[in-house]
Amino acid sequence: MYRWDFGWVWTFRAALLDALWVTIELNLLILVFGTIAGFLVWRARASRFRLLRLSAVAYIDLLRTLPVLVLLVWFFYCVPILLGGIRLGPMVSAVIVLSLNLSAFTAEIIRAGIDGVPVGHVESARACGLSAHQTLRRIVLPIAFRNMVPPMVGQYINSVKLSVLASIIAVPELLQKTVDISSRVYRPLEFYTVLAALFLLLLLPGTILSRRLEAGEHNRRLTTSG
Repeated sequence: MYRWDFGWVWTFRAALLDALWVTIELNLLILVFGTIAGFLVWRARASRFRLLRLSAVAYIDLLRTLPVLVLLVWFFYCVPILLGGIRLGPMVSAVIVLSLNLSAFTAEIIRAGIDGVPVGHVESARACGLSAHQTLRRIVLPIAFRNMVPPMVGQYINSVKLSVLASIIAVPELLQKTVDISSRVYRPLEFYTVLAALFLLLLLPGTILSRRLEAGEHNRRLTTSG
């Protein structure tokens, strides 16, 4: 019968805490850069210029189709060759690839949020004398923001989950450190249990928030339609 011994986890607590901070730093960078890039991609997709619009659509379709793990490994090993030997570190590579992946989904969430604004609201605002800019700022964006927040929170949660793939290129985050330590002390059950608990602590608040936001938006729509 297997005897659990979490004393090993306590022994390596410093290494796990360092890995936790790396995970938090990695995901903060991904969420910030991915959101900014997603907004820029959405702007390109909504452009009047056909070439820019088609380029944004191709970008979104490509990054939503390619498996993140494949893209991560390709970027880490192939891009330095294409750049003439300039090597990017694991952390930088992971931030770039995962931010690009997030940006594609973020751009689509923004587009859906804007498109979800009822046309009647826009027409009423213009009929009341509001300019196109005022209509966008006072009518479209507030409504679109409410539409975007629940799926955006869900996408952020998914992005944090995907960040564990950074371990494949040796980013010293939680999964990579857990694999390294457990392979040395042969106590995988204890370390993987702690790994799951740490990610639960990181993601559970966001999951609860996402569910409440979705429920609130659903109730608001029922009230409005009623």
